[in-house]
Amino acid sequence: MTDTKRIGHSGRTFSLLLALFVLALLPRLYSAVALGWDWDAPDSFTLVNFDESGSCRAALDGFEYTGFVGRQTIAIAELTGNGPQPRIRGNPPMVKAYCHGAEHMRVARVYSAFAGALTVPVLVLVGLLLVPSQTGVGWTAGGLLALSGFHISESQVGTADAPSTFFIYLFLLALIYSHRRGTRGGFLLSPLLLIPAVWTKYWVFAFFAYVSVLPMRLYQYLAEGMSSWRLALVILATAVLFGALGNSDFRAAGLYPLLVLYYLFIPWRRLRRPLIAFWLLVPLLAYLLCQLDVITVYTMGGLEGRFGTSYGAIGWNKWLRNMVNVPVLLVVALGFPAFVFSIVGLRRLFSGVDNPRAWLCLTPLLLFALYMAFVAPVTYYRHYLPLVPAAALLAAYGLYATAWAARRWFMVLFFLWPALLALDMVQDYHRDPRIELRQWYQENPRARVFITYYVSPPANTSGNSRPFRPEYAFGDGQILRQADFLILSENWYDTAFANELNGPLVGNATRLVKTRPEYAAFYRSALAGTHPYLSLEKVIEVGNFMPELALHRYFYGTFQLFVGDLRIYRVIR
Repeated sequence: MTDTKRIGHSGRTFSLLLALFVLALLPRLYSAVALGWDWDAPDSFTLVNFDESGSCRAALDGFEYTGFVGRQTIAIAELTGNGPQPRIRGNPPMVKAYCHGAEHMRVARVYSAFAGALTVPVLVLVGLLLVPSQTGVGWTAGGLLALSGFHISESQVGTADAPSTFFIYLFLLALIYSHRRGTRGGFLLSPLLLIPAVWTKYWVFAFFAYVSVLPMRLYQYLAEGMSSWRLALVILATAVLFGALGNSDFRAAGLYPLLVLYYLFIPWRRLRRPLIAFWLLVPLLAYLLCQLDVITVYTMGGLEGRFGTSYGAIGWNKWLRNMVNVPVLLVVALGFPAFVFSIVGLRRLFSGVDNPRAWLCLTPLLLFALYMAFVAPVTYYRHYLPLVPAAALLAAYGLYATAWAARRWFMVLFFLWPALLALDMVQDYHRDPRIELRQWYQENPRARVFITYYVSPPANTSGNSRPFRPEYAFGDGQILRQADFLILSENWYDTAFANELNGPLVGNATRLVKTRPEYAAFYRSALAGTHPYLSLEKVIEVGNFMPELALHRYFYGTFQLFVGDLRIYRVIR
């Protein structure tokens, strides 16, 4: 068995960690500094991801978000002489212009790329500490994360997601290290590491890592009379309980009496009397907790927003959407082979582990997975990013429970698959359809064009490109027919179709997220070619060759949020 006290201290281990870090950094850093440049002219910059630099905007009081990362990127920008101008604080347009400007975006993206790459060696150390008898688990998990196209994609842009994931796992590593080494150093350091783990993106689940310090007798007492599978069933039932209370349709229908079904999953005859009272109170406590406004925001969401329906409007479809999204995201993030072995790893985990306290440090990730599967109202794929390293760890854990890990040819194929998937995914950003759109604008210099969000036309076309609203096409389409062309971006019209926010069921237009039924009807008619005032002129598509992305495209559209098909329609007068 590997001596856990030597993990991370030997020169060979450090060299391998450094090499893996560099391997992870290169694709992340390259895309971070390359995306969006030279689209319109040499040295021009076009914002690719509209969610970037939200933390910067928050740090300058121009946006409601956490400013933890933004304060750091602004400070770095100031050191390079590219800090914000005086007196822009609190002025949202000026703040947005600075934070989305080329100089700050370069800093924000490089920061994110390093944070994403550093997560890889941190995950390796987590794996080495959790499974010291099989060092391949840690190294395989790190390799999978380094090659994850989804993790690369989120690390190459200037959002808070990659830094948040890094700080989460760094915090967990400190606690796991202390449990394995039997020292207090990690415990003493953990409160300091908890701050960025939570503050970077309000990831409150990190607090639950401290369940690992509770007496084991308490767990034995709470689980008394339950097998591991019964305990898992109770945990799932509790997640469903919160999912029901956070469902707008459940509340509107007044189906609260159905909460008593929760009691069917509790093995009452095997419980001690004090525990009977506890389990009886769980539905009531959950109900009272979900009445708090701050909890409602994170469980149900609002019904109306600036774009029409908001996240709470999905109603009953939320459960199916959430439960589909978790495996879909993990499949696309790591590839089919790794996903299959992650299921094997989960089964192996249920059979028992040594040093359960160390594994209990991962409790926040379990709770977060259940939250995203049953409760979360907002389900953009980037929100799932903290689950990807854990899934890579489970995949490695499952792989080394089989004989496949000893076959070198299989291990080559095992890593080659996510590498090809990463190439397929990341190249979408470098072959963004909006780049080809520049040529179309050159061929139609005098055309009057309506555009939807995320089309991002060339900077010098602002005189003849105007934002489009579906109302312009209603009735006799008088306003629409004032233009020559309409350009629709998939990243906007997909609100009318199945995607990560709507889920697979989209027959009821009132349950679609971030749109209105009449808007959805317009987009569907335009794409079906039945709208009387539109004729399809040109399609600029995203192309993928890996089955994960091809299947996602068939059922849910293009995987990337801000890179999608462009459809150019000629307006019929």
